[in-house]
Order: sequence, then C-alpha cells, then structure tokens
Amino acid sequence: MSRAQNRLQMMRQLGAKQANTMWSWCAVNEDTKKVYFSVWADMVHKFDGETVAVIQEPDWGVGEGGKKSPARNDHDKKLRLVFEAGYEAYGYFVVAVDPKAHPRQIETIRTSFVMHLKLTKLEDGSIVGALVDRVEID
Repeated sequence: MSRAQNRLQMMRQLGAKQANTMWSWCAVNEDTKKVYFSVWADMVHKFDGETVAVIQEPDWGVGEGGKKSPARNDHDKKLRLVFEAGYEAYGYFVVAVDPKAHPRQIETIRTSFVMHLKLTKLEDGSIVGALVDRVEID
C-alpha cells in the first residue's frame, strides 16, 4: 500500500473512523480499540523529564457560555474510551499554517507514522500524552 496523502487515507490505512471527516480531531478503530488523536506539531514539550504532546487544553472547542463544539464533544467521548474503557491512545501530527492564529488551520499532516501515547489529565484540566514509541505506517 502506498503512503497516505491525507488524514482520510491515513485513517483508512489504520482502520479508524472519524465522526466527521471535516471537523473531527480524532478517530477510533473499534476492532483494535485504538484511538488516534491529532497533535499540533508545535505543542510537543518536555514535562517532568518526559516528552509530551498536548492532546487537549480546557478551552479548546468551548465557546461563549461554555458551549462545546461538536468536535470537542467527539474528542471528549474518545478520551473517555482511553481513560474509562481501556482503549490505547495514539497521536498523529498536524502542522499549523500559523501556530499563533486562532482558530488554527492545518497546513500539512504527517502521515508516515503515529506515536503511541500514555495520556495523563493535569490539574488544570489539560490532557497530555507522553510519547511512548513511534509506529511507522506502511
């Protein structure tokens, strides 16, 4: 199989489905119990001696009055699969056109690999994923 050229092709190769191909931040493979989260490439940092990626910040996808977007609701649902139902977490990396823009736009998606993640909820409500190992996509 040739290398995926976009997120939809990559998710197909991984056997994962998105709730919506336009606005979903994640996808799930129910057969293998794996969840694939998008990770902004510029949001990978050192934290307590580990390399971690920000998976979700408390305000992402939350509008005025605390109303959550469909993408945020879907993301929360997929996070529950990891934290409460034993699914494994993986991350695929997206590069922002402008990391300072709000909202951000995706310039490119890195489709040749995913990272196995160990997710942790922080006290401020953020969720980070320690980068456990790299998995190449054939």
